[in-house]
Amino acid sequence: MISVQKVERHMLKVVLVALVSLASCSSVDDGYIIGTWQAVQVKEEGDPLPINVEEISFTFQDNEAYHYESTLNYREAGSYYIEGNYLYTTDTVNQGSMEKAVEIITLSEDSLQLKMDEKGKERIIHLGKRK
Repeated sequence: MISVQKVERHMLKVVLVALVSLASCSSVDDGYIIGTWQAVQVKEEGDPLPINVEEISFTFQDNEAYHYESTLNYREAGSYYIEGNYLYTTDTVNQGSMEKAVEIITLSEDSLQLKMDEKGKERIIHLGKRK
């Protein structure tokens, strides 16, 4: 026979697992995104890319406009929004661009980490907020 205490312990474990799962699905505080962000490291498949990260930056404005600069003089600008843990951007500078989504791993007052797929490879950009 199963004791009442074992059932109660099992139920407590189930509730704790559910609470942890809910907490991990919470969305980011999108107010932190406003400002200019400078890349400090870019990793692909866990390895740092040998690029000049000083050329990579994002600027997010409170009117949901963004500007992005990258290596090889690449630039885009347009609108953005955050939903859950995802940053959605729509480039209005380059013809034929579609809405893109990247996962926000971390967003705080001074740290932003974005996870994206680059030709089937996981790429993570670590950025710091400019003062």
